[in-house]
Amino acid sequence: MNQQFFSTLYQSSAIIANLFGRKRKFMNLGYIGSSTTEIKIADSKDAHHISLYMKMLDMVPGIHENAKDIRVIEFGCGRGGGCYVLKNYYHIQNITAVDLSSANIKLASKFVPNVKFISADAVEFNTEDKFDLVLNLESSHRYSSRLAFFKKIASMMNEDSWFVFGDLIRKHELEKVEKMFQESRLKIIKTETANDEVVKSINQNSPKQYPLVTMFPFLFPKRIHSFFVTIHSRAYSKLKSKDTFYNLYLLKKV
Repeated sequence: MNQQFFSTLYQSSAIIANLFGRKRKFMNLGYIGSSTTEIKIADSKDAHHISLYMKMLDMVPGIHENAKDIRVIEFGCGRGGGCYVLKNYYHIQNITAVDLSSANIKLASKFVPNVKFISADAVEFNTEDKFDLVLNLESSHRYSSRLAFFKKIASMMNEDSWFVFGDLIRKHELEKVEKMFQESRLKIIKTETANDEVVKSINQNSPKQYPLVTMFPFLFPKRIHSFFVTIHSRAYSKLKSKDTFYNLYLLKKV
């Protein structure tokens, strides 16, 4: 029931954005911390979103030096924020991006031209293509099967490929998720926990992004707070208390 609710809300929010021309391009929770690359003035309002992508992508060895040769696929691309960062900050041009929401794909195509955008379920998506870098941020917790998804990722990788993955993982599920990597022949090369920086981002930006939900929390169902991860949501509380980890991983196929 929850899965269907969130899928419907996800698609509906993108449809509304298409209809009313809303300009929000990034959907991740953001990261407030040090950054290795200066963020452009024009992107300052989205600096926290861009910083989260940078924090994850900078885990990949040689990503800046080898940009012109890197072939990337992003799953859960949302409205194109990750693709924008890949193109404009890492100068990667060969990008494929997949998202469940056809309305999000429409928004992303307008935001970031010359990317191969595909509307599909990440777990069911199939291709014979191989990629040098696979990217998945903050969406796998809504997939029908993380294990099936990880196995699919491994099938798209060569021995020199990298998988960068970031998501909310409940404390009691952490060992299970990391075992899924092993079962999928994915080896953890590096892990970073970003709870403090993500919580700081939510504190500063959630009230601006969702003013009505923040000011009048009692008017909105708990699932709405959970979907947006507002400061009144259970997900936020668990991130703050570290009952849920916000982990970033660099993985390699073995």
